[in-house]
Amino acid sequence: MPDELRQLCAFVERTDAPFSGLMNLGPEGEGLRAWFGEGCEAWRHLAGFGNGPDGSIFALWLYGGLDTTRSPIVHLGSEGDRLVVIADNLRAFLALLAIGYDELGFDDLAKPPEKPQTAEPLRQWVLSTFGIEAPRTGIELMRQAQMRHPSFERWIESVQGLHEAGGGE
Repeated sequence: MPDELRQLCAFVERTDAPFSGLMNLGPEGEGLRAWFGEGCEAWRHLAGFGNGPDGSIFALWLYGGLDTTRSPIVHLGSEGDRLVVIADNLRAFLALLAIGYDELGFDDLAKPPEKPQTAEPLRQWVLSTFGIEAPRTGIELMRQAQMRHPSFERWIESVQGLHEAGGGE
């Protein structure tokens, strides 16, 4: 587990403060396996660490030999929608969390969140612990991540196509 994620878990446990709307932290290996379906091994390229209230999953995408410190953060919607790279790495993800969106995978990141004050304790912790100042909106963080990494949605489509064709990925 990357140090930033370990520290975030400790912060949430220690303070019991809301940290970003409706997101929960926790291992998502079984959720990822179920998301991809029986026999598809693509879930092994992801390290799930959180979920949204609808069952969507947040994960590190371990493609191309990237380790967890350099892997982008992706969102997998529970209904197979919103398959997107949302942050370049965990530090960028912490900045997104600290903005205060209710549903990071679904909210319009071009707009400020409706209740940014809910993330104030997290915002202060991210700043004091990592020197990361949360921007007003998350759109630039997401755009930068999407420019730096391949399309997550295309990757999902390709591995699902391989699996359906019997390729086993």
